[in-house]
Amino acid sequence: MKRRFFKTYRKRFLLFALLGLVPALPVCGVSIDFVHQVVPILKEHCSECHGDEKSKGGFSINQRALFLDDEAALPGDAAKSLFIKLIEETDPDSQMPPEKKPRVPSEQISVLKQWVNEGMKWESGFSFGESSWEPPFAPRRPELPPVVNGHSNPVDRIIDAWLAARNLEIPGSIDDSTFLRRLYLDLTGLLPSSDRVRSFLADREPTKRERLVDELLSDDLAYTEHWLTFWNDLLRNDYDGTGFITGGRTQISEWLYDSLRSNKPFDVMVRELVAPPDKSSAGFINGIKWRGTVSAGQTLPIQFSQSLSQSFLGINMKCASCHDSFIDRWTLADAYSLAAIYAEEPLELHRCDKATGEMAKAAWIFPEIGQIDPESSHDARLQALADLMTHQENGRVPRTIVNRLWGQLLGHGIVHPLDAMQTEPWNSDLLDWLASDFQEHAYDIKHTLRRIVTSVAYQSRTAHHEVSVDTADYAFDGPSPKRLTAEQFVDAIWQISGTAPLSWDAPVARREVDPELEGELSLESQWIWGPSADPGPPPHGEKILLRRVFSPAKPLRSVGIIATVDNNYVLYLNGRRILEGAKWSELEAAVVGPLIQPSNTVLIVAENQGGSP
Repeated sequence: MKRRFFKTYRKRFLLFALLGLVPALPVCGVSIDFVHQVVPILKEHCSECHGDEKSKGGFSINQRALFLDDEAALPGDAAKSLFIKLIEETDPDSQMPPEKKPRVPSEQISVLKQWVNEGMKWESGFSFGESSWEPPFAPRRPELPPVVNGHSNPVDRIIDAWLAARNLEIPGSIDDSTFLRRLYLDLTGLLPSSDRVRSFLADREPTKRERLVDELLSDDLAYTEHWLTFWNDLLRNDYDGTGFITGGRTQISEWLYDSLRSNKPFDVMVRELVAPPDKSSAGFINGIKWRGTVSAGQTLPIQFSQSLSQSFLGINMKCASCHDSFIDRWTLADAYSLAAIYAEEPLELHRCDKATGEMAKAAWIFPEIGQIDPESSHDARLQALADLMTHQENGRVPRTIVNRLWGQLLGHGIVHPLDAMQTEPWNSDLLDWLASDFQEHAYDIKHTLRRIVTSVAYQSRTAHHEVSVDTADYAFDGPSPKRLTAEQFVDAIWQISGTAPLSWDAPVARREVDPELEGELSLESQWIWGPSADPGPPPHGEKILLRRVFSPAKPLRSVGIIATVDNNYVLYLNGRRILEGAKWSELEAAVVGPLIQPSNTVLIVAENQGGSP
């Protein structure tokens, strides 16, 4: 049944209003930006009468669901969307906005049409009305509900109570084989081996899942190499190849690898990233120094403001770096106050890339726990910021990271999207309890991962509901489906097919070496040509063959070959070409464990390319 919308359309009671912003024009082949192109149009012409709590004529654009009510808009088909027809109407008795209001320009109508045809994408949590919910800042530890059905994990106690209050059922559990695969992929990024699958399924101990969690979390190498991808993305750690050949970016890869492998507390990581004690972690705040002239939004201080806010506070400062945000409370002054903490020279505010004449003043955007002295030195400001970021009364930072960890493991954040912490969580008790537990356990990332993956909620069957763009519509029904990452997919193919490359791709220690064993493995190099070679060097340009047969006395857990020859060589193992090189200064290495047999032959074809024997 159609409601008042169509009646008021006939009676011309539907009104549109004027506020005054002009969005960018649509670009062929480029998707419409809801925040920067659509929102200004709707604010200019519609929100005064149909936004906030107003719904003249029974029509509201306050939220996407209300916008779609009564078929006022049909995502994917602008031609059949009633509000587009009203905007294009030429009859003064029917046109919208009404005749006393300025018409919507044709270029803005084109933007709205393209937006509708593209599905009417909406910023999650966005409303044209004043937000009735403000994220808490201070930590809060909710009281845990009683244990139900033997679910003693605090995560389950909170979720079970949440489901019961809504008359929703607890999702069913997954079987052991599904759990094994899920946990391996989530914690190590790898598939379990066939032997591991068989042994786990044969294990009848009731604690085997918890023991598996501890086993995988204690595998520092596999854990680190998998979670590097997550942290590289979060901290914007990039490679230093094409695009940065001028040295405009500094990597933090070695620092990050060591931090993850040692399970460095998260608050210590934050402090070292915000106020770097040395160059190893400085790349995060230093951003990218682009060549040539850049816009105001790409300067290093603004990059600092954006990276810090998004990574650790769940705030998108990109909008506020250009103008006051359309989607939350953050302003241009807020973005520049953070940027000024990093800036080493006076920083002028730029609105939409135009200088305002106003100078930024270094300040922390949550002053309830303290403030930064804008007159202090650059290093002192960064140190003060690090103190505020890791302050025990700062609940924003721990909430943001545990929400990211939850989203990584279960496919949907407690606050979603993960970078929009101004959005109301679907379960604030769960978010607040995990954050306070994280703080109380010394910001131990592995502790929180264990807390989550040992829960019944994590071990539930995968939900198969449609993902809503409105977080308010989300109801937990088990983990959401997740695609394999590119790294997981490639590793899985390599594991299944046995086609993994043999070369090591990073100069890192794969495991601790027993000092006694290291002494036994020490080898003394010998010349194969040159004055000291025996029985004598080959002539220039002549090749020689070096052959060695060996039989391991016992099974080997890991086998590698490292080689370099002056000047040219090819190395074969059991008839398979493994390594080759032509530069004595470059060390070549390969993992060859799968190729080892009871008896093995190493053959090296070496050529003396020197100018003399």
